[in-house]
Amino acid sequence: MRVKTIYMDLVEWVKKGENVWKLESEAFKQPIKVEIWYDEEEKKWFNDAQDEIKWIIKTHVWLLDKLEAQITEKDEELKAYEDMLCRYEKVIAGYEDKLHEKDWIINGLLKEVATSRDMIDINKWAIIKLQSVTDGILKKMTKQPSVFHDKCFISWNEPSGLWMIWLEDGDYLMIAKYTIWEHNEYVTNKDEIIFDKIHVEDQNYIPYYQLIPTTPLDNPTATVYYDLIFMPL
Repeated sequence: MRVKTIYMDLVEWVKKGENVWKLESEAFKQPIKVEIWYDEEEKKWFNDAQDEIKWIIKTHVWLLDKLEAQITEKDEELKAYEDMLCRYEKVIAGYEDKLHEKDWIINGLLKEVATSRDMIDINKWAIIKLQSVTDGILKKMTKQPSVFHDKCFISWNEPSGLWMIWLEDGDYLMIAKYTIWEHNEYVTNKDEIIFDKIHVEDQNYIPYYQLIPTTPLDNPTATVYYDLIFMPL
């Protein structure tokens, strides 16, 4: 680009009351006139620059639209997170209420435990006695019961010793089951189970069984099967 023509008329400017530089040698009769000339390369550069500016503006507008869309999307996500946070806050508040309730229950249980400990201290002697009894029961439970099974033929109505049984000295609960097999018409005994507490000395014990006749003059006879269980006490 270059200035091709410049023409000024300072007289006209003076008439209008404007401040001008006074030129002694020459008077200007026409107002200022400036002609600017562009060559073809400058026109092409200007047009290309204009197209580039338009493309840049278009690109920036597209970027702005994209950013606005992203901002809208983020705003929606933020709102969703805010709604979720509100729900979580409600859930947390509910859990806090439950925790307070549990704290109240735990405090009540702690008070009950403290009361129970006081009762334990007060009744300590009873606990010691109970422990002693428990130890005795456990000790007895470790003893195995003794079981005997046999049969005996009896032909009179007096108590009859069945057999001599070896047992350790001590007290026992005897459970005796008697079953009547072959017998004559004078026997009135029926099958039966008898519980009895016995004491053993000298490490032996003889169980007795008696047949009951119909009359004192009759002579009952029978084969008696017996099962004996001795449980240590």
